[in-house]
Amino acid sequence: MNGRSPENPITVGELTAIVGGAYVAPRRQRGDQAAGSEALVRGITHDSRSVTPGALFGCVVGQHHDGHSFAAEALAAGAGALLVSQVLDVEVPQIVVPDVRAALGPASAAVWGQPWRRCKVVGVTGTAGKTTVTHAIAAIAGACGTTCEVMGTLDGTHTTPEAPDLCRRLSQAADDGVEMVVLEVSSHALAQGRIDGGRFAAGVFTNLGHEHLDFHESMEDYFSAKARLFDGRSDIAVLNVADPWGRRLALMAAGTTAGVVEWRPSDFGGVVATPDGLSGQWRGRPVHCGLLGRFNAANVAAAAAAAGALGFDDDAIAAAIAAVPPVRGRLWPVSGPDDDITVLVDYAHKPDALGAALTSARELGASGGRLWAVFGAGGDRDHSKRALMGAAADRHADVVVLTSDNPRSEDPAQIATDIAAGARRRPDADGSLHLELDRSSAIAYAVRNAHAGDVVVVAGKGHETAQVRAGHSVPFDDAVVAAEHLHRRRSALR
Repeated sequence: MNGRSPENPITVGELTAIVGGAYVAPRRQRGDQAAGSEALVRGITHDSRSVTPGALFGCVVGQHHDGHSFAAEALAAGAGALLVSQVLDVEVPQIVVPDVRAALGPASAAVWGQPWRRCKVVGVTGTAGKTTVTHAIAAIAGACGTTCEVMGTLDGTHTTPEAPDLCRRLSQAADDGVEMVVLEVSSHALAQGRIDGGRFAAGVFTNLGHEHLDFHESMEDYFSAKARLFDGRSDIAVLNVADPWGRRLALMAAGTTAGVVEWRPSDFGGVVATPDGLSGQWRGRPVHCGLLGRFNAANVAAAAAAAGALGFDDDAIAAAIAAVPPVRGRLWPVSGPDDDITVLVDYAHKPDALGAALTSARELGASGGRLWAVFGAGGDRDHSKRALMGAAADRHADVVVLTSDNPRSEDPAQIATDIAAGARRRPDADGSLHLELDRSSAIAYAVRNAHAGDVVVVAGKGHETAQVRAGHSVPFDDAVVAAEHLHRRRSALR
């Protein structure tokens, strides 16, 4: 082991000093304020269901729950100390801080032996492209001989894990000899301090668009959250200055970051998009990769710029771009050579991303073929983007099939109505805007009615394998469902 861990623990007293808290001795020893300060912390969590013996339990005060209410449950599970914002009447040491969530990141880093210092961490943030860019950076670095791990949307409940889980995973990666971790960094994670206490070899900004305004008060608030990745915690800022928000970041980062590297989507020039992938030039060198869709050229440009900023040679980067693979749920091909139509699954669930996916997908169909968009919008999320998504589909697709996404507690029909409000055409007036709230039936409708040479994009859920509705999560994988309906189409055409 190279750092602290449950096998090489830190004391409560040491941890108190690191987070700048006040130490409170166990209840029966309050006359001796040093009592218990040498107790060893053998883990950390803010989820009482995940407590292990000797762990520090963080009593996070959230929007709906106060972690102090779960302290007794955590202690019963073996917690050896508490991180609190109010002193509790308990028999274990407590570290008192003004804001438990704000202290959880630095505390987690300390418990897990400062894993940010034991491997090179690259953070990628932005509205669209995070998943593809992280995988592309890892593929390029891996092809150049660096061992990499990706952490993000495809491998966890959260895009960015909560601080205790993140630091544990980083520590394990470092112990396993991983040289670089490429991490998706969400605006939620930045706003909630999940990466506080962390250090990045490079921070990458892709773009900023209309999203998450159910969580952030405004686009300015959303931008401010993203900007935290470049407040000095990243050694190098790799910024898309073709985006106006990226240009603002470049000005801000110049005063906080040692190095600022500017890039533009056009750095990947002469783009040719085919069903076999993307070809073009990067820094005067010919490149090719298996990613589908012209919009992915921007993601390759971001990854290549990041690799260059990290010290990889330009010739090696250009050759390594060939190793960048398609990413599950990102313009992911479901159809095959035996199909007469093209069916793609994409995670696009915001207006700009939907427009980009549809524009790119059109290039992959036959000349004169139609473009279908099958999508909905998530319930209990930003309502203001729904009509914008309807407008994007109306503008780019020939046939739009409105359906449900993850309606959660909302009425799927109302969500569809909100989306349709952004379209000029009316449902089923001429067949170009169809309403089918059952998602499987909606996919079936598009696959069954598409003409040879058409392209069908099933958007919104991408890699997800469940649909959340009325408080229940039921298995549902767009790619699997689309494949089933394609099989039926092939059988009917024989």
